[in-house]
Amino acid sequence: MEKEVKYLMRIYNYIAKKFWGPFFFALGVFTTLVVLGDTFEKMKNLSNGTTTILDLLSYSLATFPNWLTTIMPVACLLGAISVISEMVSNGEWTACVAGGFAPRQLFKPVIMCILIVVAGTMFMQEFVVPPLNLKADKIYYTRISPSDNFNPDTEYDVVIKVSPTQMLFAKEVDLKKGTMTKVSLDSYNDAWDIADQIVADQMVWDKDTKNWLFSNGIKRTFVDEMDTTEQHFEQENSPVSLRPDEMSVNKVEDKLLSIRDLTKRINFYKQSGLAHYATETMRQSRLATPFVTVIMCLLGMPFAISVRRKSKIVNIIASMVIAFTFWWLMSMFTSIGENGYINPFIAGWGPVIVFGAVVFFEFKWMKL
Repeated sequence: MEKEVKYLMRIYNYIAKKFWGPFFFALGVFTTLVVLGDTFEKMKNLSNGTTTILDLLSYSLATFPNWLTTIMPVACLLGAISVISEMVSNGEWTACVAGGFAPRQLFKPVIMCILIVVAGTMFMQEFVVPPLNLKADKIYYTRISPSDNFNPDTEYDVVIKVSPTQMLFAKEVDLKKGTMTKVSLDSYNDAWDIADQIVADQMVWDKDTKNWLFSNGIKRTFVDEMDTTEQHFEQENSPVSLRPDEMSVNKVEDKLLSIRDLTKRINFYKQSGLAHYATETMRQSRLATPFVTVIMCLLGMPFAISVRRKSKIVNIIASMVIAFTFWWLMSMFTSIGENGYINPFIAGWGPVIVFGAVVFFEFKWMKL
């Protein structure tokens, strides 16, 4: 029994080692092409007199992990197809099957390698890519294509629904400092006519009282359409109870955020009464990503068995066709979900369900 286990482990290790060569080859080639294309596109800014080669290299390094995580599913697919294709071509697949191995057993070491890559990809997307994307934006908007209005910590013209009958407007919001500038809190009656209004130069988060405070403002009460009363104040408590770290008012694209940041944004939108189906769709798509990579590879591996002749070109073409078909379906579902036409859960998990069914029937048809 022990000898059988050792023999099985040797076979699994042998197959697993075959995976990493094509995987890193595909990852290196595709990522290099994408990064170089993006860098060359940015080189047109060298003529603006402020951008240097060092700036472009810094930008490329900051965006490199993002491209890496984007290409990893395709690299996994090519690696998986290449392993099976090479084993079939060399007669190793037939020998293993004749020796009592079921095709599903031979798939296991490849799937384990894919799961390792998926785990690394998820870690990078959560903890590495988001801060580097912010750094890349800073490099781009301050050194490559300078923008006077760029400030990663400040958002302009922010609207927050404080309660069902209260709306807060702020000209500038800096959650890092815990300040809002040029604010107006409008309170409405049941007929949605404005009843009270507080206009202040600033709102500041007080860490001691755990509350937002108005400073240097005026409180207006609308008695009727023609009559109002005003009262000046130096400091006044506000009805806003959300802490700065619970708020999400930045305009960073959802696709550049981690799952943790997407969850934070969704919770804030819910409490503010804002539509959150687009962000929820992106979160569900992110949660489905590990399954997408595995199913994509399971879809391609039986193809390699059917192609008896080893061909790297055929493997690459098959990988690209499967990957782009998958991405096209995901993009279509995501776009529909972000516009609110279907449930975000269906938008995020739809491609997984569709291709999962295809894999099931493919395996059943090929008797794997």
